[in-house]
Amino acid sequence: MNIIKKPVYGFLILFTTFHIILFGMRNEHQVFWHLYTGLMLFSSIGYIFYERNIHSKRLLDAIITGILTSFVIVILHTILSFIMKDITYFHLLKVIVGLGVYVKWQLIISLMISIPLQELFFRNMLQNYLDDRFNQFVSAMIVSLCVTSLYMYFISIELLFFIFITQFILALSYHNTKRLITPIIGQIFAIIILMLIYR
Repeated sequence: MNIIKKPVYGFLILFTTFHIILFGMRNEHQVFWHLYTGLMLFSSIGYIFYERNIHSKRLLDAIITGILTSFVIVILHTILSFIMKDITYFHLLKVIVGLGVYVKWQLIISLMISIPLQELFFRNMLQNYLDDRFNQFVSAMIVSLCVTSLYMYFISIELLFFIFITQFILALSYHNTKRLITPIIGQIFAIIILMLIYR
């Protein structure tokens, strides 16, 4: 069967390759950002599989859903930060530096390039396939586990839990609109809001 007609096959090959690379570099310090950005750039091959879903909602609805999603993530972060010390904003900053983000332009690249490419990779190549075959919650859980697993060699259990919950929310938002712009806005706006709150 032609792999081009089965995005999930391409996803599995790339996803396995990413894990092999990340596992091999797990003991290197402050390289994760560089690795992840490079891997997401490579994953842009997922664009060849991109097709707008015929059930996708109007652009305005998708944008509004994305904005609402960002507020849900911010509220979630606020609540969890009282329970888990690793989730606090200033601890997150230390973790980000430890992952190799030193200057603002790196954060800008993450917001403008890495996040959209991550969404293209996981939503278009995996979640669309799963949504056609499973309940939305099962699909969201599988996708969230896959996204979270890419970070498991570099960060704490508490942060992995936060990423998983965040990705679960984003997956449900994407299922609702079937537009990539929804989870992209959800992530980017949430980061910007948190930066404005704690600046």
